[in-house]
Amino acid sequence: GTFAIYAAVSMGTLLFVCLCVPETKGRTLEEIAFSFR
Repeated sequence: GTFAIYAAVSMGTLLFVCLCVPETKGRTLEEIAFSFR
């Protein structure tokens, strides 16, 4: 239902950000989290 649509959109957005946004491209989630500190 609605949650499945929300989950799919969220996963798609996460993949887009991790793979396409220059600041996060090629970095692990730990490296990204560390940069916010």
